[in-house]
Amino acid sequence: MRTAIPTRTAAAVFLLFIAAAALAADPLALRVPGDRAAALVRGEELRRSATGREAAVTWAPAHPLAVRVQSDLRAEEPDVVVETLYLWKKPRPVPADAEVLAVYNVLRAVGSLQGIEYWSASRQTMRLFYEESWRVVSPEDRTRIPDQRVAAVPPSETFTVWQKDLSFGGNLNRLDYRSAPDGILLESVNLTRMYYKFVPVASPGSLKVRVLVLNTDEGILFWAVSSARAAVVPGVRGKLEDSFGNRAEALFRWFSRNVEEAWKGL
Repeated sequence: MRTAIPTRTAAAVFLLFIAAAALAADPLALRVPGDRAAALVRGEELRRSATGREAAVTWAPAHPLAVRVQSDLRAEEPDVVVETLYLWKKPRPVPADAEVLAVYNVLRAVGSLQGIEYWSASRQTMRLFYEESWRVVSPEDRTRIPDQRVAAVPPSETFTVWQKDLSFGGNLNRLDYRSAPDGILLESVNLTRMYYKFVPVASPGSLKVRVLVLNTDEGILFWAVSSARAAVVPGVRGKLEDSFGNRAEALFRWFSRNVEEAWKGL
């Protein structure tokens, strides 16, 4: 009987340790430099662009998934790169696995992108981003598939989506998801040739948008990188550079609204 109390105490301590580990996340300053972390905590948006031979990312968070993005971009050699950083502050802490699952289901719900707006620099007004957005069976079979939630985050996943925006018309895109215990990487690449006012601006596979979301103590770090090879089309590179940042902002607003709603159920 004398050994029962220590045993129960040890079990309780072990359970507390497991609970604390489930709630734990790395500090934001471990993912981005201190000055950048402080700006994000203040609610600032960080945005930069690079073109030509200087087109590369410099704000990549310290994380293996970000290393993958950097490696892929070096191989792709884009001539336009725009990256943005945001921080979504959590209303309350919940177990880390539940947080990452909630984020994954938000990023997976491509149908909820339909109807979002972005700021059009050329028109100086808000403009519809995606007029249509939904998952399809495959590039060959455009049968619409409704969004579905998953009960567990898979290591990776790929599917095809149909998306129509007012600037580039309707296109098929491939979405690739990769997960880590503390984050999700979403990569979108165009599968069809993209046009702007009947002018071809991006061949298949040449326009990519990557979103990396990482769980931190201060909130969810949101790093978006848009890249393209479009210098051969006169005037297009400047337009892409201007619009990529505003579209990334629209994606972050969409993400924030939906993850805030998801948090209510955690």
